[in-house]
Amino acid sequence: MIEIIINPVNKKIKVPAGSLLLNVLKQAGIEITTPCGGNGNCGKCKVLISSQINNINNNLPNSNEKKWLSAEEIKDGFRLACQYILHEDSTIIIPASASIKKKDFSNVEKLKTGLLDDNFRTESSSIKKYYLNIDPPTLEDQRSDWARVKDELNRSTGFTGESWNISPHLLRNIPELLKENNYSITMAIHKDSVLAIEGGDTRGEMYGVVFDIGTTTLAGYLVDLHTYKDIASEACNNPQSIRGYDVISRIDYAKKSIANRYEMQQELVDSINKLTKLLSSKSCVNTSRIYLAAIVGNTTMHHFLWLLPTDNLGSSPFIPVITESIFQNAGDLEKFCLIPHAKLYCAPNVSAYVGGDIIADLIDVAIWEKTGNILLVDLGTNGEIVLYSDGKMLACSTAAGPAFEGAKISSGMRATVGAIDKVEISAEGVKYRVIDNVKAEGICGSGIIDLISGLLKVQLIKPDGRLVGREECPDNISPSIRERIIQGNDGNRFLIVSAKESATGKPIYLSQKDLREIQLAKGAVRAGID
Repeated sequence: MIEIIINPVNKKIKVPAGSLLLNVLKQAGIEITTPCGGNGNCGKCKVLISSQINNINNNLPNSNEKKWLSAEEIKDGFRLACQYILHEDSTIIIPASASIKKKDFSNVEKLKTGLLDDNFRTESSSIKKYYLNIDPPTLEDQRSDWARVKDELNRSTGFTGESWNISPHLLRNIPELLKENNYSITMAIHKDSVLAIEGGDTRGEMYGVVFDIGTTTLAGYLVDLHTYKDIASEACNNPQSIRGYDVISRIDYAKKSIANRYEMQQELVDSINKLTKLLSSKSCVNTSRIYLAAIVGNTTMHHFLWLLPTDNLGSSPFIPVITESIFQNAGDLEKFCLIPHAKLYCAPNVSAYVGGDIIADLIDVAIWEKTGNILLVDLGTNGEIVLYSDGKMLACSTAAGPAFEGAKISSGMRATVGAIDKVEISAEGVKYRVIDNVKAEGICGSGIIDLISGLLKVQLIKPDGRLVGREECPDNISPSIRERIIQGNDGNRFLIVSAKESATGKPIYLSQKDLREIQLAKGAVRAGID
């Protein structure tokens, strides 16, 4: 075993020699930027390594590292976490540009769920609670505990069915609950099934949780099932991002083994458990009072959640395992933290690349109630587009790629702390805004679009997407703007933030290659719209 120290978090971990550094970081609970899924194709997982044997022949940089790291960086000890094999005690320093920061959502205005409003009906309307006062047993009345509970439940509900579905797990709690609560209990019921038996009168406590499992971010909401109003919201990063920002990278990883598929599932379950507990703590609601979970996500996330094979989603003719909605007990989703008999609803998918999240979009805006031609575009790595016209809906998806999220962009990053998210370009100068008003570390999708739009307006980018050289600048362009154009063998670059002004000590710029990536993404979305 070797000892690895990880800074700046000052974490120590012991691992077997020969371990891949990226896996070690994951084991230590440290998320690092890996847009390519750890395949050595993006250079974003750059870390600094202090080790005695960095230059021993069997640990020299491979071809992927030489492609993304300069000779000076390699000399200083920089390596790619997804390529570096640990052979001895080492200290790893993770630069701010490579780490994934946890966004603080505590002060974000509460988001509207739109999932449980008047336009949407789930089985939640069938979840009810009944307060029962049970007659104690006597020598003259020797009915079983369940028989006397069932008879009172039948009187309260007017149930005329043959029987109630109740698990032995719930039956074994009845004697103690009756004795401890003076034979007064509350039953949580869904149709003819018993979800929970609780002591005393708990009718006022009836909650559900709603999750949007996004490729990059998971959002969760706690909902009062009496009013269908959300009372708390939380969000977290999708931990699968370490396997790639795009779903294809994750599908490739999952199909390598059932263990990988199980890992992808548990990462999602762990995340929704984390969100559920945060929502519970934030609103002082016990998780045992949550009786429904409604979940949406793209088809790939849906399949990962249910441990379904995703191999066919990644290759033609792109066939999902299932498109219908799933309605099960929470206990059917392994290690989910809700009570076992709480109900779990997953919205239906449309196809391999149009999922339940788009169904939720459509429900939220009630697109079918509108008149005229309505176009809904969900921008992302997988861009989904829906056209509503004359009572009909057509849907498609486009492989827009991760450029809008900052991946495959030389100075790109996600929209988190330190990202430039707004840029204003004029003939005289450049103005930009950074999330949380700190020093800039990179530029995210909205900032990139702003920048390209501004450069087009001042004619520093031609209509075909070519970034001009200094000698081609229009006459009204100031010297300060002209000097930001850096000419190179691989095309021109436009300097946004100098190395001196950035948080990383490296310049932030837009390259000609970056422009082509955005053109490809924009072209994909435009093709889908057309």
